[in-house]
Amino acid sequence: MKNLTCKNCEEHFHGNFCPNCGQNAHEHRINAVYFIHDIPHSVFHVDNLFFSTFRGLFTKPGLVIREFLEGKRARYFRPFGYVVVLTALSTLLVKIFTFLKVALLQQYDPAFQLPEESPFFAHYFSLFIFLMIPFASLVTWAFFLKRKYNFWEHFLANTYIGAQLNFVWILIHLLNLIVILFVKHDFEFNFTIFFTFFMTLFLYLYGSVFGFLMQQGRSRLKLAIWITLMNLVLFFVFSAGFNLAGLM
Repeated sequence: MKNLTCKNCEEHFHGNFCPNCGQNAHEHRINAVYFIHDIPHSVFHVDNLFFSTFRGLFTKPGLVIREFLEGKRARYFRPFGYVVVLTALSTLLVKIFTFLKVALLQQYDPAFQLPEESPFFAHYFSLFIFLMIPFASLVTWAFFLKRKYNFWEHFLANTYIGAQLNFVWILIHLLNLIVILFVKHDFEFNFTIFFTFFMTLFLYLYGSVFGFLMQQGRSRLKLAIWITLMNLVLFFVFSAGFNLAGLM
């Protein structure tokens, strides 16, 4: 029987699963087939890996994604399930914060009602982020076309990044609720403030992830310039998306 080395913990073993960490012995390179298999598996399996992945994507996003791409996957929550869980969590929390906001404001003004007309994606911002993942993946793949990562590996990286960007939507609604508690009247963060929060996390994640993944073979200065150009293109892509979605 062939002697195998676990990609996750580097244990030497025989069989289909690593006896040390439990990872499947047949973890292959990321491609379209991987995503087809990953969708049903991820949606129905949520465990403590979700929280360690969430924390890791804030503190060391480049390392998390590189290790997953290299086959060290047993320690991380799978990407499709991760974006689904964060999308659902974001939608639920925003609904709760909005309900609390209305209940609170009606204590100050019993006639208060939320505006009836608002863009669809203002209610389902997580869906907007999800739909932007393929476009962001095309941009990052095009900028690093000659490097070792294929389009689907870029898609995976952007899936993790897109999921993490949902945090801004949760944060802005939480801060809005906190401000109302103090000012005791209706208050909305304007789009400029939201966009500033969004782009701050956006630039941090993309800079950290692709600065880490693409650091070999380039000087720091050239890589910094290239990533700055990539982020500029991504900025225009997302700005166009915001416009088309009626969010700007």
